[in-house]
Amino acid sequence: MTQQRTDQNGQPLFLASQLASICDVDLKTIHNWCQRVDERSAEAALESFRTEGRHLRFRQSAVLKFLKRWGYPTPDALLRDRPHVLVVEENQAARIAIIEELSMTRPGDDPAAATDPGEATGLWMSAGAYLHLWSDPYEALIGFGERVGASAAPDVVVLGAGLGDLATRWIHAARGRTEQALRIVILDVAAMPVVDGIFRGPRVAFRSLLSEALTAARTLGFRKRVATPRRVPIAPREPIFVASQVASLWGVDLKTVHAWVDGGDIEAFRTPGGHLRFRRRALLDLLRRFDMPIPSSLGPLRPRVLAVLPEPAALAEIALSLGDAFDLLPRFDSMQALADIGTLSAGAGMLDAVVIALPVPGLDEQRWIRAVRSHPDTKYGRLVVLGGDAAQQRSWQALGVAATLDAGRTNLLRTVLERALGLG
Repeated sequence: MTQQRTDQNGQPLFLASQLASICDVDLKTIHNWCQRVDERSAEAALESFRTEGRHLRFRQSAVLKFLKRWGYPTPDALLRDRPHVLVVEENQAARIAIIEELSMTRPGDDPAAATDPGEATGLWMSAGAYLHLWSDPYEALIGFGERVGASAAPDVVVLGAGLGDLATRWIHAARGRTEQALRIVILDVAAMPVVDGIFRGPRVAFRSLLSEALTAARTLGFRKRVATPRRVPIAPREPIFVASQVASLWGVDLKTVHAWVDGGDIEAFRTPGGHLRFRRRALLDLLRRFDMPIPSSLGPLRPRVLAVLPEPAALAEIALSLGDAFDLLPRFDSMQALADIGTLSAGAGMLDAVVIALPVPGLDEQRWIRAVRSHPDTKYGRLVVLGGDAAQQRSWQALGVAATLDAGRTNLLRTVLERALGLG
């Protein structure tokens, strides 16, 4: 293992081979990025410098700035030099106060320039930590699970005031997803002694509580994780398709593929060179929405279905109904299932469908559904709900649920899933 290289200011430095591995491109592409030209700005190229031996080196700030400029996703492997903090705060004003209090900026922004916080969510950074700000606790739990699945679990979680009993369920679900001794900060009205790694206190004590929790997290081995090998390990990535491959799949020309993208029919992203790229799950989503045949190169051999039901007997009944055609993943707790959904959808993983029995006592069903339907990595799966009355089922369908079944009609589930997933 080789210690992460840094400059004289402690900023991480990356080799060209490291950066190529992190961004999943070849060395030629890295060199092309260094020579990019844009008539609108002299800052289009990826800033670099050379050592005395003429080897290329890249500062973290320059890489983040380049990736943000060109709309390229920020890989987790670029962000391993300081602890990660996940913050769940429903109040927007409180989130903005956190950003200002900790002098946070978005990765790639100029730290000296004024930052518009917008909704004050997403990834932020300061000299001491990375912050992942969430406004919804249900969505945040999926995000937590996703980071666990990418081998980048947060070091500290901060839960804002007002969550009530949901905070206890949230902590239980999160700690069930990671072997790491997770430190939690809960912003309550009164300060309390630290018990089981949970730091509690008023909002005005947020900064000191976070500092204590981060200190405790560091003693558990954060600094050991900072050391990285010469070639940075990366999580398995989902297959990515170029526009010509997509055109070939359906026997259409490139203009048609571009028209699909421009019309919002299919989701894509662009490389810093401006080339379209498509995730496998986005292609599957297009096929399933329009009832188009799924090529064997795209479709799963056994679709993965996560089923969330409180009763083992009901899960056994579903397993019998689905048979060997599906890879069934049983879960009993709806909150823990959110973290599992995030973990299973991270990187190259994908859940083809989620089946859940609703309503559940103490659960906000609409927020649960919205969380699954809105997360960038889970929105492509099909969601099927068992239970509820006619009015509830209509409300769930309005949120994007693919199908609803009355309780006790699990014998129809296989047919429903086959139709929703474009099988047969």
